[in-house]
Amino acid sequence: MSVLTLRHPPRQAYVFRSALLCVSRRRAFILSFAVGFPIAFYLLLIGILVVEYGHLPNYFTGYDWFANVLRIIRSTGSIADMLPIILDEWLFEIGYMDYDYGHGIADWSLSILPHKLAIMSLTGALVGLNIALLAERQQARSLAQICVRAGRGGLLTGLGALFSGLTAATVFSVACCAAPSWAGSLVVLGVETSLAFALQPFGPVISLVGIAALVLSAFWLVDDGRPVLLNSPLPRSPQPEL
Repeated sequence: MSVLTLRHPPRQAYVFRSALLCVSRRRAFILSFAVGFPIAFYLLLIGILVVEYGHLPNYFTGYDWFANVLRIIRSTGSIADMLPIILDEWLFEIGYMDYDYGHGIADWSLSILPHKLAIMSLTGALVGLNIALLAERQQARSLAQICVRAGRGGLLTGLGALFSGLTAATVFSVACCAAPSWAGSLVVLGVETSLAFALQPFGPVISLVGIAALVLSAFWLVDDGRPVLLNSPLPRSPQPEL
């Protein structure tokens, strides 16, 4: 008499399945971060601008983004030229206008671009996923392991959110005297203007590094923390006897 045994899936399958089940269980929590993180970040940035320049925002301008994109598509023959123009289209703008000079000069403004808003939402969702994974992981064997794992996950999550967030902000200020860009947010935060604009061309790379850090942190938390599902035995089918 012999018994047919079922082989367990490889460890990588457990890790991937554990992450997917965490997303499924905590989808409302992760979605709240995807929506709330951009709102909180932009409100914080507006607060910094108000403190820096001493003026509350006095204008808000919305733009018909869809109509503008359709106009660009109809009037631009080359896709290579079309995409950069579309990516620079604004969704809305908020700022402070100084009307002491004719029709007014903007002291500062914050512009929201759809693709950067999408990056912020993705960043928020990944931050929420990292927090959910950290909350679900099993306790390590010692306090040192708990501190190391939590510290590593928190450091990567924080750096990833910082890199992705800063490059997704489009700020204009009189201190920069330049077109709105993410470098303007660096100047507002106290970075030297020359250094900020030297870093400006590397914005997409910095943003990708931030998202990669968030993804890497999530995988490490799944692999190291091993949520409960990872160590729970999978249900087996009845073993037929021969």
